[in-house]
Amino acid sequence: MGNFLRGILLLVIFGVIILQFIKPETVNPVENRTKLITLNLQVPENVQRKLEESCYDCHSYRTDWQWYSEISPIVYLIKNDVEEGREHLNFSLWADYDKQEMVDLLDEIEKTVKKGEMPLTMYTLLHPSARLSDEEAELITEWAQNSKRILSK
Repeated sequence: MGNFLRGILLLVIFGVIILQFIKPETVNPVENRTKLITLNLQVPENVQRKLEESCYDCHSYRTDWQWYSEISPIVYLIKNDVEEGREHLNFSLWADYDKQEMVDLLDEIEKTVKKGEMPLTMYTLLHPSARLSDEEAELITEWAQNSKRILSK
């Protein structure tokens, strides 16, 4: 039985080593500056700074691929989270959304931030500066509310 477990362990170790050479690419697409949220919607500097710090890693083409995101199988999990986040909301492609989609996304930002659902706890464990204080959450939700009103006119 000991040889069997040792064989399984060696197989797993060998598999993890092989995975280090077969990884998905972690390169950000090039941003088209004309599509950025800041060029298409008024975003106060303090709100933009917090969005960049707390949201852009998963919701823009400005992902900061940390060293641990190059380790398999972690890279697969992170890449999946980033792709899913960009699919749901991408600040780098804001101009591609129609007016109603923008209002809906701002509504979603407001609701998820107000409920404390974003940024994700798993993300803030590794990026403590991304946590939103009550004041920062209020700042973002007020900005989202005001922006929805402006877009809805």
